[in-house]
This record gives sequence, C-alpha cells and structure tokens, in this order.
Amino acid sequence: MTLHDVLVPVVSALVLVLPGLVLALLAELRPGTAVAVAPVLTYGVVTLAATVASAVAFPWQPWTLVLATLLVGAGVVGLRLLTGRRLPWHRRVEVERLSHPGWRELVVIAGVLTGGVLAAAVLRDGFGRLDTPNQDWDYVFHSSAVRLIADSGDLAPAAMARINDWESTSFYYPNTFHGVAAVVRDLTGGTVFEVLNSQSMIVCLVAGLGLAGLLHRLRAPLPVAAVTPVLLAGFAAFPYDVLWRGPLLPYAAGVAVVPAFVLLLDVVLDLHRTAPTLLFALGAAGLLGLHPSTALSAALFVLVWLVVRWWRSPSSIGGDLVILAAGGVSALVIAAPAVLGAVATSSAGADVDWPAIESPGQAVGDLLLVNHELPAPQLWLGVLVLVGLLTVHRAGYMWAWLAGAVVPFVLFVMAASSDDQLVADLTRPWWNDRWRFAALVVLGLAPLAAHALWTVARTLALAVRRRLGGRVAAVRGPAPACVLVLAGLLLLVVLTEGLYAPLNSTRVAGNYQRDDMLDHDEITAMRWLADHSTGGSVMNDANDGSAYLSAVTGLHPLFGHIVEPRLIPRMGPTQQLLVEHFNCLDSDPAVRRAIEDLDIRYVFLGSGYIRPDYTRLPGLRGIDGSPSLELVHREPGVRVFAVHLTDSPSAPVPACLPPGDDNGTDDAEG
Repeated sequence: MTLHDVLVPVVSALVLVLPGLVLALLAELRPGTAVAVAPVLTYGVVTLAATVASAVAFPWQPWTLVLATLLVGAGVVGLRLLTGRRLPWHRRVEVERLSHPGWRELVVIAGVLTGGVLAAAVLRDGFGRLDTPNQDWDYVFHSSAVRLIADSGDLAPAAMARINDWESTSFYYPNTFHGVAAVVRDLTGGTVFEVLNSQSMIVCLVAGLGLAGLLHRLRAPLPVAAVTPVLLAGFAAFPYDVLWRGPLLPYAAGVAVVPAFVLLLDVVLDLHRTAPTLLFALGAAGLLGLHPSTALSAALFVLVWLVVRWWRSPSSIGGDLVILAAGGVSALVIAAPAVLGAVATSSAGADVDWPAIESPGQAVGDLLLVNHELPAPQLWLGVLVLVGLLTVHRAGYMWAWLAGAVVPFVLFVMAASSDDQLVADLTRPWWNDRWRFAALVVLGLAPLAAHALWTVARTLALAVRRRLGGRVAAVRGPAPACVLVLAGLLLLVVLTEGLYAPLNSTRVAGNYQRDDMLDHDEITAMRWLADHSTGGSVMNDANDGSAYLSAVTGLHPLFGHIVEPRLIPRMGPTQQLLVEHFNCLDSDPAVRRAIEDLDIRYVFLGSGYIRPDYTRLPGLRGIDGSPSLELVHREPGVRVFAVHLTDSPSAPVPACLPPGDDNGTDDAEG
C-alpha cells in the first residue's frame, strides 16, 4: 500500500463534501443534515460551473471550485438577507454552530465510516493496485474525459466532443463527475486511473451517509440508521456491480446521492424558505449534470415520496408545489447544457436492448434473495430482506422510501423477463439495463435488512425480559436490543466472511486484474512516445487500448474512446475516411489532406481488443509496407510509426481500399 492509496480517496471524499457542506450550513441547515446532503450540492456547484463555462471561458482548477462555492454561498446569504427582513440582519445570516456530536450521532458516524471503509477495502482489493485500469467499455471514455478537463481546464460540456466525436455538432455527454475528478487529480497529482478508482471507493460511503441522514430524519431507531450503511457494503448489486461492469461511474455516483437528494427535498419542503429552495435546485441540477438517467432515478423515489407526503398531509400540497416549481425551473436553468444536450441526443437514443433472461418469478427471486448474476445467493442478506418484508408493518417510518424502491424493483423484473416493446420504451432511459435497476433497489433493501436485524433483536430482548420477569435491571430499556443488534451484526460478518467481501472483491477483480485491452507493454510504449513525440496527433485503433494514450500520457489520440464497428457509418466524414481508408495515405489525396489538416504525426497500434470478436479497424490494416510510415518503436504486441508523407502520391499498400470498394483483407495483427 502506498501513500496514494489513502491520500487520493480521502481527498476525493473531502472535495465532494466540503463545498456542499459550506453551502448547506450557510442556508441554515442543521449540521448533520448539511453533511449528509453535501455531496449532491457539490455536484450541483460543478454543474453550474459547467453551464457558465459554456458561455464564458475560464480555467477549471481547484481554486475555481473554491471561487464557485464562494459565489453560490454569497447568493445563498443574499437570499437570506432579502427574505428575512422581519429579523435583524445578523439573525438573517446566522449559521448554526457546529457542536460536539452526542453518543447517538457518534454511533451513526461509526456505522457510516465502517460501511464506507469496508466497501473501499473490498474495491481496493479487487483493483489489485490503485492505478489499475478497468478493461471494460466506459472506463476508456471516463479516463479520457478526466484528462481532457484536467489538461485543458475546459469544463464546458461541449468540450467532451473532442474525445471521440470531434466532427459532431450535437454530441453531448454530462461531465460533472469528470469535473470533480479533475480537481482531485490537480490536488493530489494522482494518475487518472488512481483518481477514477478512488471515486469508486467512496461511492458506498456517500450512499451510506445519505441513507443514514434520511433514516435519522424519518426518526428511524438508532440501530437501523447506524447498521444500514454497514449492510449496504455487502450487497453485490450496489455498489460493486455498477463499478466493475461498464463501469457505470457517473451513474453509480448518481445513485449514491439519491437518498441525500430525497432528504434535501423533504427538509426544503418543510422549511419553505428561499435559500434552501436554491439548494434543492442545485441538488437537482447536480443529478442532471451527473447523468440524466440519475435524475430520472431520483424522480422515481421523489414521486412516490410526494404521494405519501401529500396523502398524509393534504394541506401541504399547495406550498409544496410552489417550492417544487421554483426549484425545478431553477434546476433546469442551472443545468441548461445537460437538459438541452439530453433532449438533442434523445432522438437517437441508445441502440441497446438487453434480451430477457428469465421469468418474472425468477427475477423477483433474484432481488429478494440477493442473487442477481451471482454464483449463489447472498443468503444471509436475503434472509434479512425476507424478514424485513414480513415485519415491514412495523417500519411505518420508512414506508415512503421503501415504496419508492418498489418502482425500480418492478422495472428490474420487467427488463429481466420481457422483450415487449412497452417494456423497452419504459426502460429506455436506463438502456434497458436490469443491472442499473438492481442498484437502485439496493437503496431500499439495505435499510429493510437493517430493520429486520433490529426487529429480531428487539423480539429476543423482549423474550429475555419476560423470561426474567423484569427482575434484572440490566435487561430493561432499549440497551439489550441494541447489544443484540451489534452481536447479530458481528455474527453476520463472521458467517459471510466480512459481508461477502471475497465474493465482491472477486467480481471487481474480473475486470481489473487482467490486461485484455491495455497491458504493461502498451503503457511502456505510450510513455516512450510521450518522451519522444514532437507534438501533433496520433492515429490509432481505439479498440486495441490505444484510446488510453490521453489518460496515460496526455498525448492526443484521434480516437479517445471505443469505435464501435457498426456505428462507423454514423461518424463524421473525415473520421470515417480515416477509420476505413487511412492505409491509403500513400495514394489517396483526401487521406493525405486529412493527415496534414489534423497534424497526424504518429500511428500507435496495440494488441488485444475491447471485445473478443473485434479485429483491426479497416483503415489500419497492412500499413507496415507504407513508404509514408517509419517504424520507430516496438514493444511486444505494440508498434509505433512516425508519419512522413511521401512528396507525391505513390502506389498504395495492398490493403488499401479506395472509398466505395467493399472488398478487403483482414489483418488483425496488433
């Protein structure tokens, strides 16, 4: 273990908490609530900064985040001054002083930290090393995005098109997650891989913090609020499955702050003040800036929450609607590029439709027995979930939250068991991906399991008390039940080998501790090229790991993300020309002109592909014999060429396919 193994995750957590905490305290939220909702507010600040960056150029650096926080904080204070005229000015901006937490708060803090540290340790063990890259699809893009923002300082969402869609006029991908990661990289000097993996390591901590804060607000029993974050660290579906598979990093970050957002909304609706309403708007914008699907995920819980709230208190509907309207409109303005980008790209949609794999009954069993895509059920957690369901009538305090979790539960069952068009349409914002719904369901299963543990402990304590007839003072009151909860939790940890830590670590390791796409030799060659490069851009086959050139070295590959073969016809004309016909650089004037216009000085070819059925892109086959290319470096499975175009067009290499010719050779050599 190195210093970075501790430093980068700790800095990641502080960067995510401190800006939002300052704003929440300035808006007069209680300290405990302020800490819980801080991460979603920080995401909101970064989203607002990205919106401003779309109109006004400024460098995105750590000091910029500080300045943005101070400016938003000034806005919060200004609203309090303007709307509290009945009070003396010093009372209008009064902030509740931080005090030493009592023993109850310390117990909850211990639970949050235990769950967060356990999950972080499991993920770190699965990584093998903190700087190990994930070998799956989305990690390539996230790595390039973080490096782009860190190196250029450009936080405008439109800048993300430079990674792989530099000819597109409508490309959009949310960049709030990457903006936070870029700040962490600047502060720590960590590699992009260290920063991304550290962001993964704090996901469970953030989710546990939000759940604990929400349960405290709901007046849940102390053991339930404290144990929920610990049990959360054992569920495979969240956080682990959305972090190793994909990996769905912004989505996982968004799921983690859903409880905090619901908590924030409930507080704001009760306060009915302008400054907290601004925080609600900021939190909603943060969810949009992470990814539109995370905002929709939060909406599933919020809608059910509001129905329950209004059913219990119909008189609050009018005032709540005013707050929701004001906050909602403000959120749309704060996250304008995210909203417009999502609308502009929604017509194309995601060409993904995962096939149904099981019956509805099997899908229900997968979730209730905690058995989604596992070699065996996470049986003891499943037992707690079932006990929680059987005793849910005693958990009225969290019915609204659990009812919200029922919605993604139903969507999971639909996505897993049906290929019907209606199901595809309903689940389309989540890419028809049952794994994403399973992650949301865990937000309800974890507190349900904690409630089950508390119920069993309380039942046993009552039985002991009756057995002793109340003669022993030590068994009176809630203390025996709390002790039994702790004993039950420790027993569960022993029975499950640390809440299924080996199982979860092994699942994570499957996509990290291998080198199918990016290996040591390729990284060595990338660093060699960085040391010897004269500048310009690099032609590459993004599917062979070379898309990591930017993340590893800061070089400029033309394709910083995977080029899916079936989507090549949708690419821009120059991109399509290079992908399909770069090997005509000796003879084709259009290719030669593109090389000069884009200042392509090198070609980097790696080995190993993102998918086993992928082969070398057509335009990079058979280039070894080109007189315009000079082999300047070789590692096992890696070749680096310098581009020196011949003075005039010459005979093409045999693999060259002039545009319009559909025949060709297949050279999968790396």
